[in-house]
Amino acid sequence: MAEEKEDKKEETTEKKKSPMMLIILLLLVILVLGGAAAGYFLFMAPKTKEAEAKNATKAAPQAHQVQQGTYIPQRGTLAGPIGPIKDLDTFIVNLTDAQGTRYLKVKIGMELSSDQLSAEIDKKLPQVRDEIITLLSSKSFADVSTVAGKRELKREIISAVNRHLATGQVVRIYFTEFVIQ
Repeated sequence: MAEEKEDKKEETTEKKKSPMMLIILLLLVILVLGGAAAGYFLFMAPKTKEAEAKNATKAAPQAHQVQQGTYIPQRGTLAGPIGPIKDLDTFIVNLTDAQGTRYLKVKIGMELSSDQLSAEIDKKLPQVRDEIITLLSSKSFADVSTVAGKRELKREIISAVNRHLATGQVVRIYFTEFVIQ
């Protein structure tokens, strides 16, 4: 009889512990999932539509204008022959983002107006790379995450590089690798 009472006590305490452990485990799972969701929305979620609309409404120059030594081809001219291409080494820079640390890894190919320009770029490579690194590191995720932002970045790179060139100009920029992390 005494043994039966002890067995019953053990069973009742086990039954009481089981629902309590289940509740604690369930609360722990909910807490972890909530923390993961909050972390995603704070650090990884894309900017709001308002920020994208703000970037899209920036005044963009017409496709046939020449600004600050920047040549932007007219519609339909991309189908023609292209000039010599000068590939630059990979650029890895920090983006200026208030939401956290983001990196931009980009590889650039520059279409040149003449073959002789490649030699001039080789001589001025430190200045050219410095201009591009300075420009890239001044951008935020919102600036370079949209197609319009990438096109604007190409225009700015062309303008920055052409300021250093005397024997020709960079006609177009091609992003052969573009990774934001």
